[in-house]
Amino acid sequence: MAYARFGCDSDVYVYEDIRGGFTCERCPGAGQQFRCATAVEMATHLRQHRAKGDVVPEDAIVELESEPPSS
Repeated sequence: MAYARFGCDSDVYVYEDIRGGFTCERCPGAGQQFRCATAVEMATHLRQHRAKGDVVPEDAIVELESEPPSS
């Protein structure tokens, strides 16, 4: 499931990875790809993108923060 896709309203592409966890593709701050285990970690990562001036859809952060914790 993609939480955000590249476009006029998003500088990031973030999805739930089939290998587990979450991935931010072509992420310049992480050497092309940022992966983490939890949705909360990814929401924090997206807030860091925003702090750097990147466009990140608010609904992506809200959705990630509302995901149930991984077991």
